[in-house]
Amino acid sequence: MKGRGLKRNVTDALELPKEVLLNLPLLSLTGREELIIENYKGIMEYGEEVIRVNTAAGVLRVEGKCLLLKQLTSECIVITGGIRGVQFQC
Repeated sequence: MKGRGLKRNVTDALELPKEVLLNLPLLSLTGREELIIENYKGIMEYGEEVIRVNTAAGVLRVEGKCLLLKQLTSECIVITGGIRGVQFQC
């Protein structure tokens, strides 16, 4: 556990939700049709084939076809379309 933060150690020990206490993104993918991203910081790029979202864990890149922001609130983003890939960029 050396090098890990106190918050992370407490979260692990008490089995608390990491996404809430550590402000990490929570991703829910339904097939290739819908992606829900909770705990995001902002949208960096928005297009029909690429959407980039800033999170505390880094920039999340969503690739696909006919991508659409179906819902956008302060808590979550819902992306629909033909999702081909989801990855965190370095």
